Amino acid sequence: MKDLHFSKTYFNKKIFDDPDAKIRVEVNETPSLDITQEEYSLRINTRHEEAKTIQRNYAIEHSLPPSKHDFPHVQFKFHTEEIGQFRIRIDFKEQEEYRKGVLGFIYKTKNILEYLEKFREGITKEILVLDLVKSLEKEGNFLTQKIQEGIKKYALEFDEKEKSRDKLKRLEENKLLLNFMGLENIKLIEDSYK
Repeated sequence: MKDLHFSKTYFNKKIFDDPDAKIRVEVNETPSLDITQEEYSLRINTRHEEAKTIQRNYAIEHSLPPSKHDFPHVQFKFHTEEIGQFRIRIDFKEQEEYRKGVLGFIYKTKNILEYLEKFREGITKEILVLDLVKSLEKEGNFLTQKIQEGIKKYALEFDEKEKSRDKLKRLEENKLLLNFMGLENIKLIEDSYK
C-alpha cells in the first residue's frame, strides 16, 4: 500500500502549462498511505487569468509530527480571492478509508479542471485519465461525507482569524468550493461561526 501512487494512474500530466491561455496546473503527490506513520500529500495548484491572476491550491494530506497539522485534512488556499488558507480535519478510521478519501479528492478535481475549460478547451481530458476519474463518484461522495463529519466535529480552521464573516460570505459565493465541499457543508461552516 505504501507504494501506491495515484497520480500515475489518474493523471496524464503532472504539469500543464499554456502561456497563450495563461493557465498553469501542477499536480504534486508525496505518496505514502501508511497514515499512522508517514506523510501523504496530493496537491492541485491552478493559476489562470481572469480580470486578475487567480491562484488556487487544493490538497488532501497528512503530515508527521511535529507538523502543526499532523492529522488527515483537506486544505485550500484561495488568497487571490481574499478567502485565504483554511483546512478541514478529517478522521479516517483506517488506511482503506484514507485511500477512498484520496480517490474522492481526485474525483473532485475533475470539477476544478472543468471550470478552466472556458479558458482552454480540452484541459480536463488532457490532464486527467477522465474515464477512470469519472468512475470514482462513490469515493467523491464518501469524501463529501467525511468533510461534513469533520466540520461538525472540529469546525473549519482559517490560518488568518480576522474577517471571518467576510471569508465565510466569499466561501458561499465561490462556485468551485461549493462544488468541491457541497452546499450543505458550506451551510454547516456558516452555522458553526454564528
